[in-house]
Amino acid sequence: MWSVPNLKAFLLGSWKVHRIIVDRDQAITGRFDGVASFRPCARGLLYEEHGTLTFGGHCGRAEQRYLYEFPEGEGHASVRFRDGRAFHDLDLSAGEYRVRHACHADLYDGAFTAVSTSAWQSEWKVTGPRKNYELMTAYTR
Repeated sequence: MWSVPNLKAFLLGSWKVHRIIVDRDQAITGRFDGVASFRPCARGLLYEEHGTLTFGGHCGRAEQRYLYEFPEGEGHASVRFRDGRAFHDLDLSAGEYRVRHACHADLYDGAFTAVSTSAWQSEWKVTGPRKNYELMTAYTR
């Protein structure tokens, strides 16, 4: 585990992304391989992810976008969906961080870990009446 005092500086730039997806209800395992970038924008950092998703019978392009705002300085981020809704906070100053996000009746439990100056990871366990899956993502420079 690696402590990250300046989260904004740590995230800034490009990352290789490798994600494993496990859908417990459908007994399907998939993967996403791509690139993520954190670019400065007026409100903080814009996260853009592009790559290839292989899941079940699907194999194709996938993308995601989030906004990382830094309202309390550069060590703590408020992560927002592309439409501006709040998602979760992130603070890796202790090297790891846990979050919980309720989306209707489904619950998202997230764990983030700074591995080194050039690697970090996230895990999401999503449970509820409509969802039952895990996402394990590794980010490397």
